[in-house]
Amino acid sequence: MKQYLDLVRDVIDNGTLQGNRTGIRTISLPGAMLRFDLQKGFPAITTRKLAFKSAIGEMVGFLRGVKNAGEFRELGCKVWDQNANENAQWLANPFRQGHDDLGEIYGVQWRQWPGYKRIPLSNPAAIEMAEQAGFRRIAQDEEDGVAFVILYKAIDQVRQCLDTIANDPGSRRILFHGWNCAQLDEMALPPCHLLYQFHPNVETREISLTLYIRSNDLGLLSDGQENAHYLAAA
Repeated sequence: MKQYLDLVRDVIDNGTLQGNRTGIRTISLPGAMLRFDLQKGFPAITTRKLAFKSAIGEMVGFLRGVKNAGEFRELGCKVWDQNANENAQWLANPFRQGHDDLGEIYGVQWRQWPGYKRIPLSNPAAIEMAEQAGFRRIAQDEEDGVAFVILYKAIDQVRQCLDTIANDPGSRRILFHGWNCAQLDEMALPPCHLLYQFHPNVETREISLTLYIRSNDLGLLSDGQENAHYLAAA
């Protein structure tokens, strides 16, 4: 708790006032970091409202690859309703597929990252290797006189992390990502928490986790004159 309150004070004292897409100005401080030892308990913040059940429902939805606000509601999480059905930019987006659709958000990238390979037909060994890894041919074309095939596979990043933790815990490549540049325009909201890296310690049989968040709201500050500013760290 002290870490959180210290960070709030740091943002207020050293952050800069900035405008953003929401229309509500933000006091922002980049590069902030918090550390938590889960052996000492769960880091729940008690000085601000914590919608814990909603957060659990959202995480379950992400792990299931949910992309529909209705499915999040069934899990007790209503925070995606506005992004799905009241965001003017998303409502006008041709990628949106009707009421409650959220597009290719968090969980889709976590569990079904669209992986493509473009391989020249002159390299059959690489094509065979890709097919053995589960990629399948979906197209064939030619460019500048060079024929190639396109192969596709939906990649379950979370499954890969779990398998690597079990089979190669010393790896420094145990991570999954949500920031798919090719599909940002297909999302109701690009991911805020976008990169997770696991750090297993074989000797102590513990796992540490590093989470990178590009934008994170800390709280709401009122100046007493009916003006409100978000506190944000990134």
